[in-house]
Amino acid sequence: MHDATEHTTPQQENSFHTYETHSIPWYVRAIWLGFWIGAVWYIAVFAIPMAKVFFE
Repeated sequence: MHDATEHTTPQQENSFHTYETHSIPWYVRAIWLGFWIGAVWYIAVFAIPMAKVFFE
């Protein structure tokens, strides 16, 4: 049976890691902010009124 994993040194593995920074890009923050605004809007517009009718 052939071993599918390659045995590389840490220096060889490190050649594929080209991260430039640890900061989150602005567009990811914008998507995250949009998600939470949408979630709060959905809860306020749909979920709370449905809950009032459901639990009567």
